[in-house]
Order: sequence, then structure tokens, then C-alpha cells
Amino acid sequence: MIYLAITLAMGLLVPLQTAANSRLRQTVGQAYLSTLVSFSVSSLFLLLVAMVAGIPILPTAEMLQAAPWWSWFGGIIALLTITCAIYLFRELGQLQATIIPLFSQLLFSLAIDHFGWFGSKVIPMEGKRLAGSVLLLVGIVLVVVLPRLRGQQTAGSAKGARMVFWQLCAIVSGCLMASIGAIYALLGLVIGSPIQATTVSFIIATAAMLVFCLCSGNVRQVGKAFSRQHPWWMWLGGICGAICVYGNAWLIPKIGVGLFAMLLLIGQLLLSLLMEQFGWLGAPRRKISAMQVIGILLMLGGVALIRL
Repeated sequence: MIYLAITLAMGLLVPLQTAANSRLRQTVGQAYLSTLVSFSVSSLFLLLVAMVAGIPILPTAEMLQAAPWWSWFGGIIALLTITCAIYLFRELGQLQATIIPLFSQLLFSLAIDHFGWFGSKVIPMEGKRLAGSVLLLVGIVLVVVLPRLRGQQTAGSAKGARMVFWQLCAIVSGCLMASIGAIYALLGLVIGSPIQATTVSFIIATAAMLVFCLCSGNVRQVGKAFSRQHPWWMWLGGICGAICVYGNAWLIPKIGVGLFAMLLLIGQLLLSLLMEQFGWLGAPRRKISAMQVIGILLMLGGVALIRL
């Protein structure tokens, strides 16, 4: 039960990460520069934790041989999903860019559990698990889909074959998001340290992002983030991201990919609704509707049904 509560609490960090990174992007001007700053903060935070805990950073030759080569690139996959999300919002509009990856992430997470992909523990899709998943998907519709349909937030969508292409990209993006957690979990199990696995993955991704930004020639704009006129909380995005990714490596082997993704999503939606209700961290103020409350309760009921 304690692992479920921790996962739900980690989900509360996701809206904070989104708000902080959004503010950071406004400061530095480019999405890839804000990603570089956020990943750098994550790497430094994880390095500090590892040093305090006395955990070595560099993997040994035995670790490199034991872990599949692709397991070291979870951070790179995360970069790809972040970049893809930027284009999805522009090409598909807010509704489709949110919902399609969300649904595909949840469904692919359940598939990972069922088939044991990426070295995950096999958790068959039985009757109660299927019923709980249906409740969760219905809850998502009530919390996210219907309110946005009413708000007509679908402007800017592409048309025809171009839309189909980006919808397929959205599906792939959701699947990649689901696979990231399983990859981090596998690496943490193989090398015996979730902290070391997460730190190495973030350092690799940060180095790749730094090379890209240097090639772009705009890396000097990162200096704008250090101005005192900007809010301090915009630096929290990297820390929240590091904690969430560590949660992937630590908790997924204990509760499974599917349940981890579900609880993380519930925590994310719950705090997002509260942020909009009270206008926290610059979020646009919108009242929580009875329909959204019912949706959250259905999602919690789905998780409870899976765990019975």
C-alpha cells in the first residue's frame, strides 16, 4: 500500500514540473534550451544525491555487459517524447495532442505488463484488471476529454493525410512514454541501483542535448534563466523530473508498469485540477466540475479494483 501512496504522490509532481518548465521556456525563449536547463538541473540533483549516498556514478565493465545496450538510453527516449510533444500540440491541437498519447501510454503500459516486455514482471490482463482499466479510461474521458470538447480547444489541427501522420506519431509517443519507465526499471534492477541507473541515463541525455544546443548556436540564451527577476520555482522542473524518473526505476519492479502509470496519471490530473481551481503557479483559473470529480473517483475505483 505504501508503494501505491508514494506513486500517487509522485504524480502530484508532474503538474509542478510542467508549470516550472513552461515558465523556464518563456525565460530562455526556445523549448530545446529550456529542456537543456531542466535536464541539467535533474542531472546535478541526481549527482548530489548519489554523492551523499556514496553511490558510484560510472558503471563498471560488468554492468555494461549485463545491461542491454538500449537500456542506457532511457533519457534519450525522454528527449524524443518531449520534442515530439512540442510538434503534436502545434499540428493536432491541444485535445488530440493530450488524449492520444495518454491513451496509448496507458494501453501500452498494460501490454508491457501482460507480455513482460523490456524485462518487466509478467502481470496477466485478467478480468478485474481489465475492468479497472476500463473505469480508468472512462474517468479520463470525464476529467479531460469532455471538458476540453466543451471548451472547443481543438483549433490548429492539421488536415487529411498530414493529420493521420501526426496522430500515428502521437500513438508512438505514448508508447515511448510507457516504455521509458520499463527501461529505467530494467536498468535499475540489472545494475542494482535505481539512483545510479537514473543518474547515468540523465547525464547521457543532457550531454546529447548540450551538443544539439551548441550546434544550434543559441546556447548563450540560457544565461537569461539566471536573472533574479524570474521566479525561483521555475528551477523546480528538473528536480521534479529527476524524482519522477527515479520513481520509475524504483517502484515499477514492485507494482508493475501499468499500475505505476495509472497512479502517476491520477496524481497528475488531481493536482492539475486544483491548480486550475485556485490559479496556482500562473495556471488559468477554471472551476472543478462535478463531472471531473466523478471522473477522478472512477479512476481511483479502477485502481482499487485492480489491487483487490
